[in-house]
Amino acid sequence: MSDSKVLVGKKIKEIRAKLQITQEAFSEMIGIETSSLSNIETGKSFPSMQTLINIVEKFSVDPQDFFNYSYLNTSQNLENEMIEIIKNQSYERKQILYRIIKQFAV
Repeated sequence: MSDSKVLVGKKIKEIRAKLQITQEAFSEMIGIETSSLSNIETGKSFPSMQTLINIVEKFSVDPQDFFNYSYLNTSQNLENEMIEIIKNQSYERKQILYRIIKQFAV
């Protein structure tokens, strides 16, 4: 499974859950089969552009917010991204970041 498929699926499921709408009702509102929505939410398939447009329009989702799913990333991916960010910092910034992180470890 592609990470993008999984993350988009999680985002769609999150939107549906916030609205407290069943898969059946949500899929009907966006014009797809319930089984298709289930496959999208589990990352087995990717939604069509029309499905994405329907979600954005019918539920007033900001397209920029819709594709901001970095917080849904796996723990390992987040750790790897944090390591890469830290690696690219100057020694002084690494010291600052260390002190910030250390505060959370208490």
